This record gives sequence, structure tokens and C-alpha cells, in this order.
Amino acid sequence: MEPGSIDNLSILYQSSDFIVVNKHWDIRIDSKMWYETLTLQSQLKYRFPELADPDTYYGFRFCHQLDFSTSGALCVALNKAAAGSAYKCFKDRLVTKAYLALVRGHVSQSRMTIRYAIGKNTTEGMTHMMCIDGTEGCENPKPCQSELIVLEHGSYNGDPVTKVLLQPLTG
Repeated sequence: MEPGSIDNLSILYQSSDFIVVNKHWDIRIDSKMWYETLTLQSQLKYRFPELADPDTYYGFRFCHQLDFSTSGALCVALNKAAAGSAYKCFKDRLVTKAYLALVRGHVSQSRMTIRYAIGKNTTEGMTHMMCIDGTEGCENPKPCQSELIVLEHGSYNGDPVTKVLLQPLTG
């Protein structure tokens, strides 16, 4: 996937109630800051100006969040009823999430359950980052559990890496 631009928004699914987009890495979902010129919000307004809702703060109803550096499927509700329905599905944990990741090193086990409490990192210069319980500056850690499945071992720029599938079970 090439870097994000205002006009290269990839649509994975569209109906009268929802648009599911493939969010680029290193793009914010929304922003009211003047210097944030490229966001998913601006890509949607560029591609679908007729769907922007002036009754919402950002013009669109984002059903969930993806981190700035994370790429992947993101669901946008196109009306209040659809947003309410999606909210209920996320709240009742009826939505299954999965992440494909490339991690440094070779993971030796083919499958494992990862159990760590995760909190907000309050260390200077580490804002908007999470950390595991016991790390200096880790605030309000909450128990989390994810399944990890190794898909492939390889190398990236000469360093060993493992492609894994992660499925959060809690958190």
C-alpha cells in the first residue's frame, strides 16, 4: 500500500448505512488542528462530500478507532441509527477484531495466549503510548488477553521477523 494521500482512500464495503475503509498507516482518523491536513476525515470529505453530516463534530460517525500508526479496516456509520447499532455491537463485544503484525525476532511457539495488564504510559515524551504493568510510568493498567498465532518466519532488511495474527480477547 502506497502512502496515504487525499485521493487514495480504499473502500472495502459500502451500503446506505456504512462505509468500511482501509485506513492508511500514519494517518489520524480526525483532527480539528489546522496543521493536520491529511486525515481519514479529510479523505472521506474529499471522496464523499455529500455524505458529510454537519450535525457531527467531525462530519462522520466513526464506529471505532485505529491508532495513528495502524492501518486496516475502519467502519464509518452514515446515519444515527447505524451508529447506534454499531455502538451496541462493540459495547456488547459482538465484534471480532484481528490484527496482522510483523514483529522483530522469531517467535518460537506456534500459538500462545498473551496475558498482560496494559495502561497508559505517562513517561515524558511517550504520550499516546501504552505500556505493560510494571513499566515505569504505567498508569491505570487493566488486565488484557490476546491470542497469537505464528503465520510465517522471515527477514526484513536482514533482521529476523515473524508475521503473526493477533486476536484480542479482552481489553
